[in-house]
Amino acid sequence: MRDMVDSPRRSLLPVQAPVRQELRLKDGTRLVADTWRPDTQDTLPVLLMRQPYGRAIASTVTLAHPAWYAARGYIVAVQDVRGTGDSEGDFDALVNEAADGAETLDWARDLPGSNGKVGTYGFSYQGTTQFQMLADGARPDAMAVSMASWSPLTDWLSEGGLFRCRMSASWAAQMARLKARRMGDSAALAALAPERGWQAHFDFLMSRPDLSHLSRWAKGQPGANPAADLAPTPAVPLIQTAGTADFFLRGTLAADRAFRAVSPDTTHLVLGPWGHIGWNRSAGAAQLAPGAEFSVDRAQLAFFDHYLKDHGPRPAAVTAYDAGRDSWHDTDTLEGSGAKVYHLASDGLAAQMVTDGRLTTDPAAPGTDMLVLDPTRQAPLCGGAFTGPVDLGPLHDRSDVACYTTAPMTACVQLRDRVEAEIALDVDGPHPGLAATLAVVDRQGTATALATTVARLKGGTLRLVFEGLFHSLHPGQSLRLSLQAAPLPDFQPYPATTLADPGVRATTIAIHHDASRLLVITADQETPHA
Repeated sequence: MRDMVDSPRRSLLPVQAPVRQELRLKDGTRLVADTWRPDTQDTLPVLLMRQPYGRAIASTVTLAHPAWYAARGYIVAVQDVRGTGDSEGDFDALVNEAADGAETLDWARDLPGSNGKVGTYGFSYQGTTQFQMLADGARPDAMAVSMASWSPLTDWLSEGGLFRCRMSASWAAQMARLKARRMGDSAALAALAPERGWQAHFDFLMSRPDLSHLSRWAKGQPGANPAADLAPTPAVPLIQTAGTADFFLRGTLAADRAFRAVSPDTTHLVLGPWGHIGWNRSAGAAQLAPGAEFSVDRAQLAFFDHYLKDHGPRPAAVTAYDAGRDSWHDTDTLEGSGAKVYHLASDGLAAQMVTDGRLTTDPAAPGTDMLVLDPTRQAPLCGGAFTGPVDLGPLHDRSDVACYTTAPMTACVQLRDRVEAEIALDVDGPHPGLAATLAVVDRQGTATALATTVARLKGGTLRLVFEGLFHSLHPGQSLRLSLQAAPLPDFQPYPATTLADPGVRATTIAIHHDASRLLVITADQETPHA
């Protein structure tokens, strides 16, 4: 695998200057693209990207420039989606991407020099546009999707049934600034100045549906026709890049399961340690070990070479980074073959003393921890898609965060795929969300975040799922579960048309041990990435 993905050996072709190309859609709207092509008389496959930020950017915040792919034997087309860049029409997030994408795919097949095969690629929104076109019947010959939304309502707008208010408002403000510049709306640009902050942007954009999609999203209306609703999922060859610290991780894994169910041999996943932007040696606020470095571009190139040119071996089903070993591994599946159940236990001080709460394999026993959430001093949410694998010591020292820790491992254990928590609660108070963090604790007691999750807070048994795990714990290390309030108004219930006021009334949570548990999926065997 390393020769195929990490070796730069190949003959490169000279690349011509980019050429502006136009597509007139059936409704008369003109979409503009730039195409890069190598200087050759051969007919070649086309790689297509559709994006909203100005086509010159072309996902280069994470991926190689289009000329890099062109030099390796592809015609590359990068298109401004409707209402962005030089394309006509009005940008309304996600609404037109299915139909526009399907028409664009047909156009790309007929580009000069094309051999009729088209692969799609791109990151974030540029990945989501690929899934959206499937919903309108488009069928690329291969898809390389990086950190994108599979079902926007459940994996972009929401987490655990709560609206991702802060994240949604921040991206909406970014897109609205582009639209305001296009419209010449100086007042809107002033209102959306970055220094005003996301809460001011939220209030402004809720009053300007002509400028932003945010008022729809805050009601749980993404306006998209998700490919996730297709039955069966199209059997299109797919490689996805996922990041364990990326907020799209759940969507990426859901898409992987859907495609793998219908065509396992043509479904591929790269699971790295990264956040949404920056796929090298950092994830969020954390610096990664030297072995984390990996070329997503080379992995995508090998994938396209195999499926569009019948050249080179088929990529591994899963290529994943194990931060516990600082190494990459090829495997047939993320899923683990083993499972272990832990029960919550404490002397009632899990929120007051980091060492009091325990995760034990002993039979469940009665016991309760009381967690008081003060809305005037909310705990931040750290780890996962928020800050990456950071030290959680300051967070776990707070008395509004309950911690439960296993005994030190006596052998190496690899976490695989998911960990599921079932937490039995009684709730007295108005706070709407509970957050949980999974962490590894070293011999010195330092807790490093592995994953986070959020769920709607209510009485009864709450299910919390941590996904995308591929991490080895070594002898002497422990696993820790921590529970806290989900920050408000960062996460709030639908409809979220106004920012929720945290108020002053505290919320008290009783955590009942005997009906709570943590299910840990494990595996003991893997193939080294060599």
